[in-house]
Amino acid sequence: MEHDWLVEMLKQKIADKNFLKIIVRFLKAGVMEDGKILATEEGTPQGGIISPVLSNVYLHYVLDLWVEKVVKREVQGYVDLIRYCDDFVILVQYKEEAGKILLWLEERLNKFGLDLAKEKTRAIEFGRYARVNAERIGKKPDTFDFLGLTHYCDRSRKGNFKVGRKTRRKKFNAKLKEMNEWLKAVRNMVELKEWWKTLSAKLSGHYEYYGISGNYSSIEDYYKRSCSLAYKWLNRRSQRKSMNWVQYTEYLKQFPLPKPEIKHNIYLFQ
Repeated sequence: MEHDWLVEMLKQKIADKNFLKIIVRFLKAGVMEDGKILATEEGTPQGGIISPVLSNVYLHYVLDLWVEKVVKREVQGYVDLIRYCDDFVILVQYKEEAGKILLWLEERLNKFGLDLAKEKTRAIEFGRYARVNAERIGKKPDTFDFLGLTHYCDRSRKGNFKVGRKTRRKKFNAKLKEMNEWLKAVRNMVELKEWWKTLSAKLSGHYEYYGISGNYSSIEDYYKRSCSLAYKWLNRRSQRKSMNWVQYTEYLKQFPLPKPEIKHNIYLFQ
């Protein structure tokens, strides 16, 4: 992010010069590395309290408004943008227009000092005809990852196209690793009844994010594996085994952990 561009964008809505000066000071405050303060000429300080807001303002002018005011007027087919922070998907109706937009996008970002992440950027065919076209040439339809979920071409019970979603495998494994490390660390720090409450909260938090239509099997798998990890570390608090599996099952009945639940039923809106 180039500071001069950001200030010009902020001026579109903020008339208070003193307030703008405070933001500029925040941008120029520098970062600490190896005990030394280094000047920052571009970007926002990582971890800065207003950095996410400023980044969203920057991308609103660079990307959101550009797609709405420019791109949509230059193409014949349907185009729309879905963006969360710096992660986004552009939906395009025609393949040839998708190629043009990809070129325009790179030029647009470069103009404002930004670059596309090449390893994450690609144009794919996705939608009601993608599966048929892929099967015709003996391939599987493409998928894409967005916000921790893998999106794929699926079918409803009636055989119609629908967007399928499942927790991205890399993210799923990372979450399980985090759970395993936390259980290993906490098992002897406090009593079981205390960390059991936190375990319940962690599972509920997982469902709140990943409990989206079509993803039940992934959150159910996460629940089962977390229960198994809890049993594993419960029995490694000392040299003596705390519970066998039957006792553990009874404990789960007495003090149940939150069961997998779809929190965001988006198919209702389709």
